[in-house]
Amino acid sequence: MTTEIELKYLVLGDNTIEKITNTLSRENIHFSYQEKQLANCYFDTPELNLRQHDMGLRVRRSNSHTEQTIKTAGQVVGGLHSRPEYNVNIESDLPILTLFPDEIWQPGQSVANIQQALVALFNTDFKRCTWLITDVNGNVVELAYDQGEIASSDKTETIHELEFELVQGDTTALFNLASLLFQELALRPGIKSKAARGYALWRSEPLTEQSTKQVQQTSYICENRSSSISQAFTYGLGHGLTLLQKSIEGYLGTQTLDELVKVKANLAVIRHGFWLFADYLSEEELLIRNELSHFIHLLAWVDNAIHLRELTNKTGNYRKKLDFSKQLITQLKIEKRRFPNSEDISQLLHSSRFNQLQLSILQLYLLRNENKSVEANEGSDTLIKFAQEKIQLSLSEISTQMKNMASSHCQRYIAQSKPLYRSSLTGTWLAGLFNNELRDKFRRPWLDLQQGISELQSLWIIQLQLEKLSEPPKKIVQWQQSKVEGLLIALDNTKAIAIAMPPYWLE
Repeated sequence: MTTEIELKYLVLGDNTIEKITNTLSRENIHFSYQEKQLANCYFDTPELNLRQHDMGLRVRRSNSHTEQTIKTAGQVVGGLHSRPEYNVNIESDLPILTLFPDEIWQPGQSVANIQQALVALFNTDFKRCTWLITDVNGNVVELAYDQGEIASSDKTETIHELEFELVQGDTTALFNLASLLFQELALRPGIKSKAARGYALWRSEPLTEQSTKQVQQTSYICENRSSSISQAFTYGLGHGLTLLQKSIEGYLGTQTLDELVKVKANLAVIRHGFWLFADYLSEEELLIRNELSHFIHLLAWVDNAIHLRELTNKTGNYRKKLDFSKQLITQLKIEKRRFPNSEDISQLLHSSRFNQLQLSILQLYLLRNENKSVEANEGSDTLIKFAQEKIQLSLSEISTQMKNMASSHCQRYIAQSKPLYRSSLTGTWLAGLFNNELRDKFRRPWLDLQQGISELQSLWIIQLQLEKLSEPPKKIVQWQQSKVEGLLIALDNTKAIAIAMPPYWLE
């Protein structure tokens, strides 16, 4: 049995082999190179018994050599894959399960029944180009570029993957090599193995698009009350990085604004953790926060793009009213065209700097995980006290600002969107530590405020565009003003309810 430790990246662009070889030669890195063709067939039962137990079974053929492999439950964080695997040389094209050790099977799994029910689900056939690299510290890394396809029945999906596997030495060697190639190749972390992609292809799993209109958070990061403060932050790093990379995959698969909003939101969640736990982090660790801010600022336009899409779509809430002015619709569409296109966004998500940010978060997560055994015993109530203080501080800030709003005003409410969002992010990190019913009751009017202010921002965009017209239609001007006035009354009522809610974190 061996345990793979490898980084996986998906490659965008051509001439990958040439670029890698030239880079290694230029940097005077010692390597040996080879190519081989690999044909793999993956097996499972029709009920997916192996998949349900987080196991993957394949038979691989290369020239005259045939090998069966089973991978058991492992861990994937930030593109770093670590899974135990068992390899056995065989002569047939069908796997023989009794050749694997008995201890890998879980209670309830019958090897004989699984063997009898095995069927071939999909194939992965690709050319593998391998650079076996030895660095100056004696670390050995196998860099493999796979190019081919996954096939199941009449469905196919291309493979363009780069894998950094640690053969001998320290995982730092993987990160150093990856950082070097970020500068030469357009990459993004591969969070799904070939097997996972093959299963999805076999089952014809669609990419789902979820609406961004629902502001309410459905999950919280910290839920284990016995965790230390340090453990809570470390868990949040891994959790946040996983969600970020899933949202990146979601966007690149659909290229919709709704998915890009999730990318920006997940960046903001991770960055907020660096603010919340700043007193427990070093200056060097806090540099990651600056990089997160850089990319959040680059995506700042996304919120306005969502509002403009709502206003210009024929199915949008306000489109019927706006159709009274073709000039206004034209003006809104001009504003919409000023945003980056999908190619620009794809380049950003595959850029060296963005990859380095994700790798830095992954390295910090792994380092903190390695050091968790030497953490000081903080006591079971320390995280709770920390959470109470942070939630109290964030709510005090927004409550004070809301109370000091002398009169209802569109711009004053819009100005509260950022502190309100920051407060909701504090809740995303820490509210899961407290009573569900009391927490949800408290947060409901605050989330309603967020939703109302978002609608107010759409109406404010209409007003700004109307002001640019030489003769704005009176009918639309009056309608817009009436909508704003009605919404402000509703916001005032919601604000009063929110401010009066009893604090759930002190119960």
